[in-house]
Amino acid sequence: MPLFLNIETLANGPVELKGQLSPEELEMETLDELVEANEPLGYDLTAERAGDNILLRGSLRMRLQCECARCLRPFVHCVELPDWSCLLPLAGEEKIELINVSADLTPYLREDTFLAFPQHPLCEAGCGETPKRTGGDGKPLKIRKASSEPGEASVWSKLDNLNLE
Repeated sequence: MPLFLNIETLANGPVELKGQLSPEELEMETLDELVEANEPLGYDLTAERAGDNILLRGSLRMRLQCECARCLRPFVHCVELPDWSCLLPLAGEEKIELINVSADLTPYLREDTFLAFPQHPLCEAGCGETPKRTGGDGKPLKIRKASSEPGEASVWSKLDNLNLE
């Protein structure tokens, strides 16, 4: 069931909201095949009235099953939004839709959580970096430039001799 907030309860002061929403309740679909949202979103929020708005503050967290974009090894990525906040207007052009006297908070939690998903998931920061090549002595290999001095044949000179007709 989506997360609904009865706005009339805010007349008595702030309301605490704690719980979890399943990926099905969030209608969380990822378009990235390397990221799967198959665990619930945990929330710990405070809702309060701020003029003609509802102010939501608190934390959101969700574990994602990911596959590394470089080595394809599976790993878990935790999305954590510890200081999340959202201002929902009750009046004006941008006002939220109310069902009777309740506001569905689910789309706002889904949107901000989805925006925190990794765009290029890596199992660790240095995964897939090209290792430095070393010789048998363990020292880095030195790369010589192709010589183009007079008297020495250029590496490209053999191409001049090709007959492509």
